[in-house]
Amino acid sequence: MVGIKKYKKGFTLVELMLYATIFCVVIAVMAGFLWNIILGNIKETGYQEAQQNARFVLSKISQETKKATAINTPLPGATSNILSLAMATPNLDPTIFDVDSGRLRIRYGFPEKVSYLTSDQVIIDNLQFTNLSYPGTPGTIRLEMVINRANPGNRVEYQASVNLKSTISLVHGGAAILPPHLSQLQYRWRNDNGGE
Repeated sequence: MVGIKKYKKGFTLVELMLYATIFCVVIAVMAGFLWNIILGNIKETGYQEAQQNARFVLSKISQETKKATAINTPLPGATSNILSLAMATPNLDPTIFDVDSGRLRIRYGFPEKVSYLTSDQVIIDNLQFTNLSYPGTPGTIRLEMVINRANPGNRVEYQASVNLKSTISLVHGGAAILPPHLSQLQYRWRNDNGGE
């Protein structure tokens, strides 16, 4: 038994380097995969924020336009970044939609009341109202706007945008004069964290 050598159990340097390389490759692939999931979630959250604001804005503008008796601004055939509607209820006349510091707002009545329709998480760009009315019709408005997620750092993963185009027609005679408790409605956007 003189010529038999006993080898110690363990890894050689080559095996250790091979295992370390395989481990690093697996970790790098997993880290890239997890990073893509995180960025995708951030981008989807931004898109949902812009989409929710777009739906809310379209709903409120449609409601108010259908209650209106006439379109003050823009004139027939014209385009404007302000929509002014004549309302049957005196404390809602006129109802005006415009952009203030990147947020869509509604102003109505006298004394004027102001409510913001979009959250501070989005910015309204390229707001245009086009009056498509013909003589003898109650009126039709085409609405076009771009809603972008606020992105002060201009980071790619926070970019989200929704293009909104719709056409809304007034109802003949507008809404009947509303009861006082319904004509006092105020519109507010509520953030997910409960703030305004």
